[in-house]
Amino acid sequence: MPIRLNSKNKILIFIIRIGVASFNKAKYLVMKTFLNRISIIIAGGLWLFSSCQKSNNHSVTVPMFLDHNRMLIDAEMQKSDGSWRKVRLWIDPGNPTFSLSEKLARDIGLDLSVADDPEFKGARLAVPPPAGLRIGDFYLNTDSVNTIVMFQPFWFFTTMHNDANLPSSILRKYHIVFDYPKGEFTVALPNSTKPKGTESKASIHPETGIVQMDAFLDGDSLSFALDVGASYSFISEEKLLKFSARNPSWPNITGTLGCANMWGWWPANEQQFPVVRIPQIQWGNEVFTDIGFAGVTKFSPDGPTLGEWYSRKTAKPVDGFIGPNALKGYRVEIDYANSLVYFEKGKENDPTEMDIVGLSVRQLPDSTYQVVGLVQKNGKPCVDNIEPEDIIVSIDGFQTKGATMGTVVDKLRGKPGDLREIVIDRKGKEVVVKAKVEHFL
Repeated sequence: MPIRLNSKNKILIFIIRIGVASFNKAKYLVMKTFLNRISIIIAGGLWLFSSCQKSNNHSVTVPMFLDHNRMLIDAEMQKSDGSWRKVRLWIDPGNPTFSLSEKLARDIGLDLSVADDPEFKGARLAVPPPAGLRIGDFYLNTDSVNTIVMFQPFWFFTTMHNDANLPSSILRKYHIVFDYPKGEFTVALPNSTKPKGTESKASIHPETGIVQMDAFLDGDSLSFALDVGASYSFISEEKLLKFSARNPSWPNITGTLGCANMWGWWPANEQQFPVVRIPQIQWGNEVFTDIGFAGVTKFSPDGPTLGEWYSRKTAKPVDGFIGPNALKGYRVEIDYANSLVYFEKGKENDPTEMDIVGLSVRQLPDSTYQVVGLVQKNGKPCVDNIEPEDIIVSIDGFQTKGATMGTVVDKLRGKPGDLREIVIDRKGKEVVVKAKVEHFL
């Protein structure tokens, strides 16, 4: 490892060397040799001290930012030659698989010769975990973590401009804080910090690390996973429709929009999902109010439901998962070692989160954005002169191609009654549409 001096020590040594310049040549040479040796000793001591600091670090806190409600942080990953590459990680506590983009895998020197074979048609390739992963000066343990290079689906990386995810199988080894009001992400060693907020007992799968808690909704007992890697809160469709039928006054629409518009690709038929605002739900020991849920249809006519599919990776069956739309006003702390979750409310949820043009969208392989469907309120589409499969070229002059999904969706937001000028490409012909922002839910 190269020895480096900080600026203060370099200046000190430089001044000393200038001072001895007045000595005769013989004395100067003796002094120079002595000072060089002292420099090496100082540098070695500084390196040793720095190493001790790293090994004694109990936690690190870094800025996090949201794109389409998904939490992203900057980190570094070690390359095969020992150097480090900056990476953007999507915090993904609902997924135990460590997924790297092809570009990242090649940049850090992973062996992709199998994928380079013309006969290879796979969407993913199992690889060893990277040699090193660090957030600031906090080194994460990736031992025994299922790691893949993901070639498809493309939108796993292109919609957020991320290089990889940070999965639940890594997060479960630590004590984690998602502080939405402060815009900070903290990772700490187990039992090294004093938790804050309302304590709730959680069930945590010992291998996947996925967290879930029991809930109480409209007189029914349910269970939901905690998934801040999602864009919204989702539940099996039949469950949501049951609650909606029992409570017709609860605001509801058909079709996803805003951050309820998960990917536009998966699960299929988002433009038909019911979305309902639920006035109150108790989850663990915390009571959440005015939370939107999207109801996911069965993955096939014979199932499974969202709850059944998600329950394959949880400690016990769940009905869905609660995401960042419910948690953005909170500091959320997960004590994995003791199976506890803490909620500390810092602000109210944004009442304008569904003030938007009523479109469901998705990103295509060429990085353009396509209309998936038109959101319906009271059984009627809320946008005129736009059709499914139209390509959104621009919104109020903003060129959408290559932008993140969060950026494109945010361009559709505004105050109810505002007009957004949307240029669409319909089978090669450009059409300009004035689309109205409405309040949904």
